[in-house]
Amino acid sequence: MSKTETAVSNSNSRKAQKVVLACILLAFAIASIYVALNLAEGIVPDEKAHFIFSKVYASTWGIPPDSPETYELGWYIAHNPFLYHWINGRIINLVQVISPTASDWDLLIVLRLTSVLYSLGTLYFCYLLAKELIRKPWWPLLPVFLLANTLMFTFLSGGVNYDNLVNLLCIAGLYFLVRVFTGKDFITNSLAWLVFMYVGCLSKYTVLPLALFSFIAWLVFTLRQRKAIFPLPKLTKGQTALLIILIFLIGGNLAIYGYNLVVYHAVLPSCADLLQPEQCALSPFHIRWEKYGLGHRMTLIESIQAGHPDPVTYFVEFWIKDMLTKTYGILGHKTYYPAHIITFYRLFYLGVLLLAARYWRRPPYAIWSAVFIILGYSLVVFLTNYNSELTYGFKHFALQGRYLFPIIGLVYGLVGYTQSQIKNRTVQLVVLALTLILFFVGGPIKFITRYEGVFSTWFLPH
Repeated sequence: MSKTETAVSNSNSRKAQKVVLACILLAFAIASIYVALNLAEGIVPDEKAHFIFSKVYASTWGIPPDSPETYELGWYIAHNPFLYHWINGRIINLVQVISPTASDWDLLIVLRLTSVLYSLGTLYFCYLLAKELIRKPWWPLLPVFLLANTLMFTFLSGGVNYDNLVNLLCIAGLYFLVRVFTGKDFITNSLAWLVFMYVGCLSKYTVLPLALFSFIAWLVFTLRQRKAIFPLPKLTKGQTALLIILIFLIGGNLAIYGYNLVVYHAVLPSCADLLQPEQCALSPFHIRWEKYGLGHRMTLIESIQAGHPDPVTYFVEFWIKDMLTKTYGILGHKTYYPAHIITFYRLFYLGVLLLAARYWRRPPYAIWSAVFIILGYSLVVFLTNYNSELTYGFKHFALQGRYLFPIIGLVYGLVGYTQSQIKNRTVQLVVLALTLILFFVGGPIKFITRYEGVFSTWFLPH
């Protein structure tokens, strides 16, 4: 084949891949928009609270004060990340200018559709991230397909929840970070990574551990490649603009987290730091603690003596399955747990680990950094969950698969990378086919078509 024919073939292949990507995005958009337009209120996790906060922020261009309407939800405005609700407030203002008679349902639908846009952006950055991790054609489409067919991700995308914005910011930041590791422009991509991480921290405090582990990975890379990186060249106009934006974002984060650490000695203040005891008593989280809490956090020894599992047993026998169930099922104020299929997801990830052990041969730093970030962030989520269990006597409060979504793009990127490394073509095609079938069967299309009545009655099998 001549060079011209090869170039034409590669061009046609790239066009075909873009068509497939567009089809995946379109299918996801249809499913998530259907959820957004038809799902009853009070189903998506914390949607009521996010909507109320958004309307409160719509009343001012600044940061509104706490009020009974907000602190009775158990959330607080003062000295907390604000960006998601502030943006929603501006969207509500715009809708009210265009349509002064817009009802609360109209506003809710607009904010839900905004969430769909955030998640479409997350899927696109998932594709870009996968292209950096996987250097083979077509395979970067696999992580996008997996994410688009992750049921909780689609469900959450059709609702008002700050996780949708946070997921977009996290995967965008990780994309630029991985570009640093694959030898792309060090300054531009480092600045872009930091910008997205700092914006994410202004949206939700759970981005902080991701920012920490990604910084450690960046620092190790920089030290290892210091001779090639330094001295840094003069900043371009675009890089200078990114640096200025970053400085403002650092200031914004210091105004929240720096202030909290100095004044309250914590990343976020407690209710007692902000409100009166009688006001804190109205919080549903305080009520839950009063009703179900043990009064103190058990030590590990006390927990084991009481018959509760140690961390390793809890991780292997409960936590992994619970996270999969609440990722490939639905956990909101109503639930849908397709328990019959979760076993196949467990086998799937076990198979991926075995394939990685068999076929990974001298993977690049970008791959190992992804492993490190995934393990580090997952460990933080696990320890947070286990500490909650020690406080509530293992009643399994506040365990959410969506808390792992900031790193799910990296997870799926490694799944795609692993399958692309399989040398035996027959084995590779069989593994790929089983993967596509599993995620398609467990994805939103089957859920929406089989349980169409859910959107009027929300009667779901457990």
